[in-house]
Amino acid sequence: MLRAFLGVTFLYAGIQKLADPNFLHKGTPDYIGAQLQAFAHGSPIRSLLSIAVHVPVLTGVVVALTEIAVGLGTLAGIAPIAFAAAGFSINLILFLSATWHVNPYFLGSDSIYAVAWGAYLIGLVEARRRAVRSLQKWGTRRQRAAAADEIGRREFIRGGLLAIATLWLGAMAFGFEGRESAVADPPLASPPRSSAPTPSESSSGITHPIGTPIAQLDKLPIGGAVGFDDPAQGPSVLVRLGRDRVAAFSRTCTHAGCLVDYDQAAGLLVCPCHGAEFDPAHGAEVVAGPAPTPLPEVPVVIDRSTGRVVATS
Repeated sequence: MLRAFLGVTFLYAGIQKLADPNFLHKGTPDYIGAQLQAFAHGSPIRSLLSIAVHVPVLTGVVVALTEIAVGLGTLAGIAPIAFAAAGFSINLILFLSATWHVNPYFLGSDSIYAVAWGAYLIGLVEARRRAVRSLQKWGTRRQRAAAADEIGRREFIRGGLLAIATLWLGAMAFGFEGRESAVADPPLASPPRSSAPTPSESSSGITHPIGTPIAQLDKLPIGGAVGFDDPAQGPSVLVRLGRDRVAAFSRTCTHAGCLVDYDQAAGLLVCPCHGAEFDPAHGAEVVAGPAPTPLPEVPVVIDRSTGRVVATS
């Protein structure tokens, strides 16, 4: 039962990543690059995550395909010790990054999965030791050599079939990905910034705020939102609350560091990891879930002459 549970879980996790239209697309809510940046803050393996941030798409594809391979290999019983060790390593890395800041710790599933993989791995190693001792005790040297050769050939063929199945499933999942979410459009390019932004004045005498352009106000409907990268806060979201009222906040959840999404129907910023909810109309205060504090606010202003919303942090 444990083997089936772990295998199915990892197979589903890998397929889900590649089928998610946001996972590999920059500027969308669940983009792997933004997740890696958020996970790196305060993580004990920050140096490793900092390397992965430079190749986010490659990292995402490798992680997803590895999870599919681990899931298929575990279910099929191919190289069980190797795949159990891989599953344990993946969940240990996720525990030290994605759920490192989850408090209390039992709300983060990665530590529990790591323990499950560790127990499964120990059981496999012990069973292998018993089988080897039995063969050494009762089998002849020729029988042991023949058995080793047969296992080697069989595992090689099954490993090749596993690789083909992994790539096929990965391609099928990626082919069935849906449409990217509109809540976090690709961020606009950030202009050069000074250390202490001050308003600029055009030749006509009109002052313009200096900062990061986010969106044109007339293109953002009331109740809508758009994602952007703030130089100070990182992945952030701008919400239009009224005709001339906007607010922007960091998308990094104050509970476990996951990136929040915007639920336009509810008018709330919602964390997909543990259900924390924040109200952007009231300073992103916590209205549900385990988050201890509101989302950090990103200062923004509306350029009245151009109708452009600018982040001034």
